Amino acid sequence: MFCVQAGALALIPYKRFNTTTPLFEKMSDYSKKMMNQFGASGVMICLSLARDLGVVDVLIEAKQPLTSQQVADKLNLRERYVREILGALSVGEVINVNDTSTKFYVPEDQKQTLVTVSIFSRLLPQLGMRYNNVKACAQQRNPGGMVYSENPEMFDILKEILVTIKKDIVDTDILPAIPQMAQWLESGIKVAEFGCATGVLVNKLASRFKNSTFLGSDVASKPLEEARAYAYSRGIQNITFSTDNVDTISEKYNESFDWILTRDVIHDLTYPQQALNQIYRCLKPGGIYSMIDIGIEGGIAGNIANGTSMFYYSAGTFMCIPESFRQPDSAALGATWGAPLAREMVAKAGFTIINESTSRTDEKEIHFVCQK
Repeated sequence: MFCVQAGALALIPYKRFNTTTPLFEKMSDYSKKMMNQFGASGVMICLSLARDLGVVDVLIEAKQPLTSQQVADKLNLRERYVREILGALSVGEVINVNDTSTKFYVPEDQKQTLVTVSIFSRLLPQLGMRYNNVKACAQQRNPGGMVYSENPEMFDILKEILVTIKKDIVDTDILPAIPQMAQWLESGIKVAEFGCATGVLVNKLASRFKNSTFLGSDVASKPLEEARAYAYSRGIQNITFSTDNVDTISEKYNESFDWILTRDVIHDLTYPQQALNQIYRCLKPGGIYSMIDIGIEGGIAGNIANGTSMFYYSAGTFMCIPESFRQPDSAALGATWGAPLAREMVAKAGFTIINESTSRTDEKEIHFVCQK
């Protein structure tokens, strides 16, 4: 092939790009890593879009490879967008494509992982929506925090994580860590979950253990309305809901509960030590407190290149630190506060940790079983 050289009449040979020696191979290891990180960030946002548009569900349900047109037709989407999304997921090795780049599929043994990661990927656009606010929060001249309720969709995503990814959390992560608890619940005890949000966990427990009574509490009223509506629609009679700040729980709950739970709550609080003290006050003597929370070990240096830790440090920047940093003297722990500090704080509140167990769906989430 030949092409005309600009500003000259002569024809010069056209040199085809040599795909056997791509520029990427000449890069330093650090450059390659940075390019892969940059590319992966875009792929994950495309995965979030694929999840929201229904593309992931179509691929999961498919029994054979599909063209972009077939996927688009099933969802009444524009094929050109679908093709580009599938292209991003394919080059990112999220899904597979055939040799002609026309048919897309997910191997059976990868489908559950894809569902899990696609749900978590929905958080990424939410981080982007908070970018300008977080940039302002980081500057000394501005207030330091913002609340989750400024992005209401965040609660829907967190609910989907509990309903889909952690749907068996009661039987995999919670009850096995406290062997006697199921028996106590069957016989009838008083239970509270502080920071229950949409009430997925506390409603599940209340519907199963009808001899016990439950309180679902959260400082945010809108997700609590959803929790209350769900309980009413399912005829769950042994549960009540209240709007409380766990930092300042009402005196009426002094030594009221046999079991109190929080999940991914303490690290988000403005005054977490005060909250732990309040929880201790509300438990009956000998009562159990289940603090289910992120418990990273090893600090920053011990978590280099760990994908789960990478996410939690990023989520902490955009979600957890802003949520807790609403007062000048906020603890602002963040999701990466670490298991050693968690142990120190519950001990300071007066608790004795009688067991610890790691979640089966998250290597960094620990169930600290504490006793008064």
